[in-house]
Amino acid sequence: MKVVCSWCRKEGKAELVGEKAPLDDARETHGICVLHRDLIRKHWQASIQEKSATSFLAAASTFALMRWSGLLNLTKKIKS
Repeated sequence: MKVVCSWCRKEGKAELVGEKAPLDDARETHGICVLHRDLIRKHWQASIQEKSATSFLAAASTFALMRWSGLLNLTKKIKS
């Protein structure tokens, strides 16, 4: 079977990645070339880092809000 990269085909590039068993089968199957695999991996890692930075900021904001509201409650108790 011929293994072709869908991304390369879409871009009009040579899309043949290789062959796999059974070698006498003329059908195509889809895979991904090394170039596009690396591009997808970099994009995926960047999105994970972006999400973790966003979740860190959200957690820090939540903690700050909880701390501030706790201080307000403490102040109210002291004034009473």
